[in-house]
Amino acid sequence: MCSAIVSLNGLLALFGSLTLILAHQKTSRPPCCMDTLSSSVCQRLRHEKRVHFARRCNNDIEFRLIQCCSTCNRFKRSIPYDRIAQSLVRMNCDDRYGASFCKKYVNDQDVWTYKQWSCSGYSPYMAFRACRKTCGFCDFDKVHYNLRNATDACKSIPEDKDRR
Repeated sequence: MCSAIVSLNGLLALFGSLTLILAHQKTSRPPCCMDTLSSSVCQRLRHEKRVHFARRCNNDIEFRLIQCCSTCNRFKRSIPYDRIAQSLVRMNCDDRYGASFCKKYVNDQDVWTYKQWSCSGYSPYMAFRACRKTCGFCDFDKVHYNLRNATDACKSIPEDKDRR
């Protein structure tokens, strides 16, 4: 009887850890708000095509939250981040590459042979673009879309050794 209790406790500990690992793979923060296209590209777009730039800032989720986020925030014709971000995510909550791909991605089951990917680890932008729903970016109870959280998320992105 005593060994059965120990074994049961061991299984509970194991499955509890497994649950924590799987839950940890989902994100709890919005993607980092910066200009991944580069500040100069975003500023050039803003100066040369103001109407088009405003439209993209206010309607294109990846442009607004990833590609030119910082420049959109400084552009007077764009809706403030805190007012637009969650609604853009809500309208575009899907997995670009499908559920089976994203399940492997979330569980870190070697989608690509030479790299490990996770929802909020080495490539949060890829996670947001490819597996937005499965990675938890649409879970508004856990991910709070405001500019402070989006800029704080930039501090936790590990340096990519391959980009040096």
